[in-house]
Amino acid sequence: MEEASVKEGSLGNKLLEAALWLRRAQQVVVFTGAGVSAESGIATFRDEGGLWARFPPERFAHVSGLLALLRDDPARLAEFCREVIAPIAEARPNPAHRAIAAFEAYIPVVVVTQNVDGLHQEAGSTHVHEIHGSLLAVRSVLGGVEHLRRQDLQEVSKNLRRATVQTSRRRLLWALRRLLGVSHWGPYRPDVVMFGEPLREPDWTLGRRAVHESDVLLVVGTSGLVMPAAELPSEARARGAKVIQIDPHPPDEPVLWLQGKAGEVLPALLQEAFGTSLNATELPFG
Repeated sequence: MEEASVKEGSLGNKLLEAALWLRRAQQVVVFTGAGVSAESGIATFRDEGGLWARFPPERFAHVSGLLALLRDDPARLAEFCREVIAPIAEARPNPAHRAIAAFEAYIPVVVVTQNVDGLHQEAGSTHVHEIHGSLLAVRSVLGGVEHLRRQDLQEVSKNLRRATVQTSRRRLLWALRRLLGVSHWGPYRPDVVMFGEPLREPDWTLGRRAVHESDVLLVVGTSGLVMPAAELPSEARARGAKVIQIDPHPPDEPVLWLQGKAGEVLPALLQEAFGTSLNATELPFG
């Protein structure tokens, strides 16, 4: 869908209203979920046919469940790991990520994301709080953090593909050694938040503070079901911020709803607000 058709379609005056809010804002927070990365080929977790439909979260989203799978069904665990890692390993920023980064040329923008794919930073956003952590980092039990390259995930994905052919616990752990194991700084694991664990700090504290100080909260591609992050739009409204939500489906909260895909609506909003076109030829990843 071209930017012009977005503007002339069902969005109508809503796009103009959102653009006016952005132009007048002193600080904008963009709160993103899995939907913003879906157009980069990364499957969502909660949508119909998403990862949790195939891999029940009560088994695959808890450390205890993953350890039980490693013991009892390493082949199934290898399948899950590959389904999560492979798309992120190959993903590139899509127009939604790039538009969010482009807003920084005109207004102060802070990104608070539930995603663990690192695509906001790769697109050029400079203030990003990853409240659910990042698959592009590993953390030791002693608190040390090592950052990975996307090429490292590609190597893990390749090793998982080989391990899946003839899976054993030993083969699986070898395939995952870049993300999971023991080193001179102790046992380490992916720096991602599992169910039942606290949100990543200081990202959560800093991200929540930014939301409380924002004039406009732009909500993109989040289910609104994962607590406590799902409370951020309500907290922003309670403090007087204007809330814009970009989503194909109608929101449950009283917000300014821009219906459509993030990769179509955000470039149109950038064009409407600041006259900047997000043409592929102008993009480093186009």
